[in-house]
Amino acid sequence: MKVVILCILQSLFLTSIGFGSEMYIELRNFEERDLPDFYEWASDPDVTQFLMWDNYKNKESAREFLVRVAIPHPWLKAIVCDGKVVGSISLEPGKGSKQKVAEVGYVIAKKYWSRGIGTAALKAALKTGFDDLDLVRIEAYVDPCNLASIKVIEKSGMTREGYLRKCILQKGVIKDRLLYALTR
Repeated sequence: MKVVILCILQSLFLTSIGFGSEMYIELRNFEERDLPDFYEWASDPDVTQFLMWDNYKNKESAREFLVRVAIPHPWLKAIVCDGKVVGSISLEPGKGSKQKVAEVGYVIAKKYWSRGIGTAALKAALKTGFDDLDLVRIEAYVDPCNLASIKVIEKSGMTREGYLRKCILQKGVIKDRLLYALTR
């Protein structure tokens, strides 16, 4: 029974490269009790530098996001490492003619960067998207300056399909994006 529960929770064991310890990674729904961990990394401007949203300035606005957006979201998962929420990952399926295509996005707390957590979480999300959500294509849009995220995406098996010039307004600035995708 425990193995079935672990599979449902998207649990993974991974060995940290260069850290010499095994970590327990789990993707699960957000809960209100996650606020302290969430706020710790969501208030860090280094963590949110390449994201569409600014870092949180107070716990109340972070709590409001958790309650109104994260908790009811059908596929916005907390990335939990050894019992601590260290990031999030989401799949956003399209609508109408794009209903079998989703966009993936993720964020990891700074002190957990370069430990393989983002890659493990992304691989689990891709597998779930294809196996459980019946998607045929998953896309990732990444800032060309975000070299660490590009590495995570490429390690996860996604392929670069294009360079989109001046395609998005991010925090008041028109930005470029790289388009990566994986198909079933």
